[in-house]
Amino acid sequence: MNRRNILIAVGIVVLLFLGYLIVKPRPKGAIRFFEDQPYNFQVLRTLGHAPFGGADSGEILSIVKDISEGDDESWYTSWMRMARRVEKWGRSLADRVGRGRALLRAHNYYRTAEFFLHPQDERRKETFGKSVELFFDALRDLRVRYQVIPVPCGEHTLKAIYYPGSSESRSKPLIVAHGGYDSTLEELYFMIAAAARERGYACLTFEGPGQGSVIREQGLRFTPEWEKPTGAVLDEFISRHGKPGKIVLIGASLGGYLAPRAAAFDKRIDGVVS
Repeated sequence: MNRRNILIAVGIVVLLFLGYLIVKPRPKGAIRFFEDQPYNFQVLRTLGHAPFGGADSGEILSIVKDISEGDDESWYTSWMRMARRVEKWGRSLADRVGRGRALLRAHNYYRTAEFFLHPQDERRKETFGKSVELFFDALRDLRVRYQVIPVPCGEHTLKAIYYPGSSESRSKPLIVAHGGYDSTLEELYFMIAAAARERGYACLTFEGPGQGSVIREQGLRFTPEWEKPTGAVLDEFISRHGKPGKIVLIGASLGGYLAPRAAAFDKRIDGVVS
């Protein structure tokens, strides 16, 4: 190969390299907290509750920096450390609004800490119970009106929370909401109930078989016949408050399958969101 051909080849290589530098994708910032998909998703899940007071971005960044990838014990320890810290700080406040907001976040951090514990881990019951306790303490401090409704369902008892709407709620549908595979009753406040209340809607949330305290405390497992627990919840609510003009059922996550199934069998449901 003569010198001219060598120079041409070098020139082509240089041009290709410069072209690569011009068109190559530039980094756009971090898009993941963890490579482990369940870990990453659960952080995003908790962070997603921030708009309605269920988390603080700074606190979450402080939590995740101490979690080792795939280490369930470090997951539990880091979330628990922040949960206890925020709870202690909140309990010390004389201002009820500040106290309520802190306890609402602490509630969600306890919930997240419990998530990856083995079902037989003795810490699971205590951590979940602490989460529920703080949730209701927070609602009382924030003066959120609610009513806990026990719902008979065969030999078991389901649990519902009714959040009354404003005076204009009488002209609006009752929103009934439930979660999915690993949703908790309290979490539905951040996902649906808080936004519904802001817009004047009354909202009824419930946990059915396989969910929240029902699976943890009673061992009642999932059923595909979701019209049965949904029907039981509506029966109990209507017996206490009368039948609303319209009912819209919302199912989140796996509830996106369960809600349409319930609506297909219960004519009292006027609309469904999957």
